[in-house]
Amino acid sequence: MAHSIHNFSAGPAMLPVEVRERLADALAPSGDGAPSIAEISHRGPRFTALAEELHQRLRELTGIGEEHAVLLLHGGANGQFAQLPMNLAVDRTAAFLISGHWGKKALAEAERVARTQVVGSSEDSGFTDLPEMGHLPSDCAYLHYTGNETIHGLQYEQPPQAAVPLAADLSSEFLSRPYPYRDIALTYAGAQKNLGIAGLTVVLIRHDLLERVPDTLPRFLDYRTWVKDLSLYNTPASLAWFTALEMLRWIEHRGGLEVIAERNRVKAETLYRAIDDSDFWSNPVAEHCRSVMNVPFWPADEALVPDFVEAAEASGLYGLKGHRALGGLRASLYNAQTLDAVETLVDFMREFERRYG
Repeated sequence: MAHSIHNFSAGPAMLPVEVRERLADALAPSGDGAPSIAEISHRGPRFTALAEELHQRLRELTGIGEEHAVLLLHGGANGQFAQLPMNLAVDRTAAFLISGHWGKKALAEAERVARTQVVGSSEDSGFTDLPEMGHLPSDCAYLHYTGNETIHGLQYEQPPQAAVPLAADLSSEFLSRPYPYRDIALTYAGAQKNLGIAGLTVVLIRHDLLERVPDTLPRFLDYRTWVKDLSLYNTPASLAWFTALEMLRWIEHRGGLEVIAERNRVKAETLYRAIDDSDFWSNPVAEHCRSVMNVPFWPADEALVPDFVEAAEASGLYGLKGHRALGGLRASLYNAQTLDAVETLVDFMREFERRYG
């Protein structure tokens, strides 16, 4: 029996059907042999128009003003783990709130290039709650936090309160809901969760922070390089830029971030309700900080995880194996995910529980 395929991958993640169709059209051979968007110069008028619209739509959806610059970079969040402290923490201390795996990775990279201080961590609780914040260093460059921990499934409802600039890794929740981007000194996010395909990293940075950047940095690593000329310092990941623009158009066509946020809330509540109403499934994260984007969960016997993954894939449910750092299972509910897919997953979980519970 054929099944519809539902993709719960944590990233690269699924795209809306409409965006996949636009990608297919953009790459399809034309009758006259005209080049596609992926085959033209990034210095020409066609790509420049794309870049200008992408920058403008990012500004409009995030609500940032002229006090922020929009940078479109390479390297993903891992690149920002190092580039951020190299630019902004020279002769200062970078402070960290650690709420999961990716916060720890950001800290480890920053330790290689700058002074760091952990001012709060929930590792002792197994990252099942958000950390409490302790004293910030007197020479604090910024306070770094991970808005949504993709692996452990924790999420900040609002940014932490601090009298220093905030630096936020929002990779797995970027543009999933209205958010006070104007209040954050530097936001960075890989595109492959809610903004398209891998290859593009969005950075929103307050202009006054650029005064801290040391002149000794290689130009490619210097944030100031990318402020100029629509981030077209070198050849961009042009197809990722095109896809991001199509995703922004899709978000606006669906009604904007308020509508997207409500869709995401309903999907997450549907899955968490199924977990909480069962004695077979569990999620250990404190309810007040459960992620709307990534839901880790476990069966009563973890030895059943491989059986679940195999049976789920046979039923058309893909990408549910938990991250190797944590184990278990995980469903990612990014913007493009549908409520129908979540309801199908819940039905499958109930049937699996009936068989193995």
